This record gives sequence, structure tokens and C-alpha cells, in this order.
Amino acid sequence: MLFIENLLVTQDHRQILSLPKASLVSGELVAVLGPNGAGKSSLIKTICGEWPANQGQIYLHDKSLQQWSRQQLAKHLGVLPQASQLSFPFKAQEVVAIGATPLSLKRRDIENAVQKWMQATDTWQFADRIYTSLSGGERQRVQLARVLLQLSQAEHAPLLLLDEPTSAQDLGQQHQLLNLVKSLCQQNGFAVISILHDLNQASRYADKVWLLHQGELVAQGSPPQVLQPETVMKIWGYQPELFFNSQGQQILV
Repeated sequence: MLFIENLLVTQDHRQILSLPKASLVSGELVAVLGPNGAGKSSLIKTICGEWPANQGQIYLHDKSLQQWSRQQLAKHLGVLPQASQLSFPFKAQEVVAIGATPLSLKRRDIENAVQKWMQATDTWQFADRIYTSLSGGERQRVQLARVLLQLSQAEHAPLLLLDEPTSAQDLGQQHQLLNLVKSLCQQNGFAVISILHDLNQASRYADKVWLLHQGELVAQGSPPQVLQPETVMKIWGYQPELFFNSQGQQILV
């Protein structure tokens, strides 16, 4: 579904990101991990086209991103950034409805879709509140509902890019959000690339891990393959202890 080949991004003659080869298929959740400055957000910005690549290709459903029309790409690729700046006094549900912009839905269908995705993201209870009055975590989930509405009429499996989606969420909301994302993969065929900092959340929810360090993709594979104590020590400078829960999932402490 998504295939990245020989990707190179530089700024001011300095290498920001290098990925020789990486891919994911419909139904997969990939966790992008790495220390601060590793190139995680740069990867998201490059995949969505915000940053141009100096070299290489990114293919979505066997077409390079340049071959997609802007409207069709908007239906198949959605991005939840770390923070979204919005100063207008829109209601939360009006912000979510912005996600219908690339779609050809009737007004009543848009209203139903707004309610559906706000309920899914646990934001419907403050649908009529002014967006700027919401907490950071509430705004983040409203924006997620907007992106999911944007992707709701994709003809092919959509690609969802999440830049630290749990950063403003409390513990319960973190797991609720990641459970939602996982169910979108399993039940709706989404492919998801999510930047995470919690290695145990990556182990619990991700199918694959892409580990970045100093702009390089240094490892990729299943969480147990990549997140070994010696790798964590090498990349983060911390020596964890490895345990396993009753379901056999590894836990790093």
C-alpha cells in the first residue's frame, strides 16, 4: 500500500532523513520510534508532502504521490499534527465538519458523519463548545475526528499519519485513542504510521516498528524484534529490564 524507496531529505546541506526502503500494507499499524531529533516528524512531513524529498520516491497504492490529484490524495491520506492552530470561535463540531471539504456528501450525511467520528473519538459531549475553550487533549481528539471524516470516503484503504497523537492525552484517553486506531486498522483496513514515545505502547499496539536515530532508519520489524534491551540502551542511553505480561507481551521497565 505504501512503499518508500531511497528517500533522502536534506536541509542546508545537512542530512535530515534517510530511508533506503520501508513499506506497510493495509491493516498495519507502524510505530515510529526514536529519541528527540531522530527525524520522526520529518518523516511524517515528507510522506504527506509538506517537505520535499531531495531523492527517492513515495508510492501510495502503486502511484507516486505526484501522480495523485490533490482531491483524491486528501481522501486517502490524512495527517494529525502535534498541534493545530485555530483562533476562530468555531464550535468543536464545526471544526470536525471541515474534514468534509474534499468530500461530496449531502448536508445531512455530513452531520451524521460528524456525530459518528466525534462519538468514536469521545468528543461528541462537547460538540457545541467553542474549540478554543477546550483543553489540549480535547482539541487533539477533535482534530482526529476531523481527519477521520476526511478519510471516510476513500475508494482505497486510507493512510493515516499521526504525529505524537497521545502527547496531550491522559492515561485512559491514550489507550482509548490507540484502541480506536488499532480497530480502524483491523476492521476498516486503515494503514497507520504513528509517532510514539512510550515503548510499551508501541509493543502493545503496533504491528511493526520503524526505529530512527540521527535521521537514519536503523531497524524495522516487529516490536519484540526491534525493542530489545541492548537496542534501547544503544539508542536512548537507558538500560531497561525486560518482563512479559500474562498475554506474552513484552514490557520494558
